[in-house]
Amino acid sequence: MFKYILILLLGITYSDQRHFVNTYEKIMLKPQESEIEFYYINELPHLSLSDNENLNILKLQVEIEIGMSDFLEVSFYNTFKESPTIIDGIVSRNFKFDEYKIRFKYKIFKNENPWTPLFYSELKGNPDFSNWTIEQKLIFTKYFGDLNLSFNPIIEFENKKIGNKWDREFEAEIAIGLSYIKDYFSYGFDLKSSEYATYLGPVFGHGNEDKWWTIGLMKKVVGNESENELIIKSIMGFHF
Repeated sequence: MFKYILILLLGITYSDQRHFVNTYEKIMLKPQESEIEFYYINELPHLSLSDNENLNILKLQVEIEIGMSDFLEVSFYNTFKESPTIIDGIVSRNFKFDEYKIRFKYKIFKNENPWTPLFYSELKGNPDFSNWTIEQKLIFTKYFGDLNLSFNPIIEFENKKIGNKWDREFEAEIAIGLSYIKDYFSYGFDLKSSEYATYLGPVFGHGNEDKWWTIGLMKKVVGNESENELIIKSIMGFHF
């Protein structure tokens, strides 16, 4: 029992190391600690990698996290996107700033029961504020020896300006991750599902509380034809 409690407390207090690429875990930075994370996301419309020439969308994201207190962690993201543009049959690649994100991870309950969630609130949008989204999720994590089970119920409130009118929509999602953690390595599966598509795939992680790297290969198992068939997602973090 003491071993499980120690693992849980170490995960909560020392770093923001992640073992999944979609599912968040119940971990927070300590006050005055910081972390920088680099995201690489490659969205592929076809399963065959060679059939995606000039069709894929590449997203690069930089995140700065700061532990503000024992109950609050604040983070700011800048996201850049490279995507194809076709004009008169000629394909070109455009690189641009895509969106900002501001998020808060916080504790409401002091109870250290492993089923007590962390709360996650995020605001994201484009620079001219014509498209913005508020996201709220709960973060649950439970350890069974070396197994880490985490899941996030998610609600999004999307707002997009079309002409002189606002189009607003609520969306519910779920993310679930299961990983086996041993020494500096982790192996597992990650799932994320929405009304548009469900993605499932393997994830691999390596590192410790100072520096870590996690990569996942997400395949669409069901969903709209317009959604990407394959997503490669890599996150690398440096804690200081």
